[in-house]
Amino acid sequence: MIFKESTLSIIDNSGCKRVQCIKVLGQDATGYPGSILVVTIKKAIPKKFRKKKKILKKGEIHKVLLCYTRKGVVRKTGQILSGPANAALILRNDLTPFGNRLRRSVFFDVRDICPRAVIMAPNVY
Repeated sequence: MIFKESTLSIIDNSGCKRVQCIKVLGQDATGYPGSILVVTIKKAIPKKFRKKKKILKKGEIHKVLLCYTRKGVVRKTGQILSGPANAALILRNDLTPFGNRLRRSVFFDVRDICPRAVIMAPNVY
């Protein structure tokens, strides 16, 4: 579960490392895998190491898709899945991923919001 002011790691190659949650979009005040959050960037790759023209900078506000949480998810079958940390994927305005490669796996719950994330992921749980 993710609340306001929770910190998340980013699992794509967008140039951002750590973000902080500002708001959880939707009906609940808690974020589960597959939820969209509004975040601010806390840590990004330094300017001299960036290669993309469209770069992310510290202090910018973006939407992210929550990929997995440390708390875990209980499926209908009774199976409990949890990730090693709280992780997210940065999205553009049209809800497509900002990066073009994922470094870690994602939960299958994200397929409704962003089906391309399931295709890009090395593993899907």
